[in-house]
Amino acid sequence: MPFFSKDTFREYVNRCKNDQDFLNGWELYERNPEFMVYRKPAHGKSDKLFQYRAIGGWNEVKPTTLAQVYLDLDFRKQWDKHMLGYQYFDHNGNKAIHFEIKYPWPLSNRDYAYVMEQQLVQDENDIVHIVILGESLPVDSFPCSKGTIRIDTYLQNICISPNKDGHGCLIFMDYFDDPKGSIPKSVINWAAKTAVPTFVNNLKNVCLEYQREHPGDIFLDTSDIIKL
Repeated sequence: MPFFSKDTFREYVNRCKNDQDFLNGWELYERNPEFMVYRKPAHGKSDKLFQYRAIGGWNEVKPTTLAQVYLDLDFRKQWDKHMLGYQYFDHNGNKAIHFEIKYPWPLSNRDYAYVMEQQLVQDENDIVHIVILGESLPVDSFPCSKGTIRIDTYLQNICISPNKDGHGCLIFMDYFDDPKGSIPKSVINWAAKTAVPTFVNNLKNVCLEYQREHPGDIFLDTSDIIKL
């Protein structure tokens, strides 16, 4: 049984499409010509931390390319200098991921145990949205490593849609994690101001590189597509 229900994917697409409501409570935090990054207090997750929402798009990156790069952890090892390694494991019948990242000295490295699933959602205008949801698992779902701090409050969701000409993509992404440890909350929030836009920019560059190396179209499995 999938970790996320079909309705959870539908709800996320509806949230992306509801432009009258999706920024209620959010403040503009950072912007560039392609993206706007918003934040709001992460009530219910962690005191004094923020969750982030990035909205924008790239005219040069196909939706299928972004989805492929986003999920391809072997490829990520080639471009993400902070990634130390990953492995898949089973969690109650679901395919889960253990992922370790390098933190700058003298901080301890962090790791995640989480589930990430993809679903195609077709809306009332026959537009197909690629939705990828990711959420942390309980600490005891995967053994903790000595000297590494487990991030057990993590969320990363993304809805990827075709732009008007069909050659580029529109992106709606939510992100939160609590890095734990003794890092001052003010430092965490300051770092996020550069970390989130940097990740988005790196992702674009990697997608363009992937398209150059794989010039053919990437075809999605539409056998499990759901209606909005």
